[in-house]
Amino acid sequence: MQDPQVQLGELGIEIPDLIDPSRKAVLDPAHRTFVNYETYFFADEGDKKRFDADPTGSCGVLTDPIGKRRFRPASDAPRADVDGRIYLFLSEDDKAKFLASPEAYARPNYDAIEIPEMPMMPAPASPAPAK
Repeated sequence: MQDPQVQLGELGIEIPDLIDPSRKAVLDPAHRTFVNYETYFFADEGDKKRFDADPTGSCGVLTDPIGKRRFRPASDAPRADVDGRIYLFLSEDDKAKFLASPEAYARPNYDAIEIPEMPMMPAPASPAPAK
């Protein structure tokens, strides 16, 4: 999705500021940051600048653009800034592969993203028939 703020606005969805959740984020490109395949909105330029300087403390779990594995980036995670987007990686090798051909990895291939298996909950037992 290229401009999620349009759909969010049409649906009347309000997003809290990631840095200060008590404030409402502004849904426009000037208050938006993309990190890997995730989108974040902020209430003001100061919050956006703080996040952009080091998103690892607030971004949560991301998908590595190369291996499609989900991870929580550490503050020293390899980083590349390409076409106004921030990309964080599991390894320097993944970053190098990405930078060699960013157009091949910049948009998600949802079929390749690993989704961990969720344990199935057993169905509730049916009550015994009355005798």
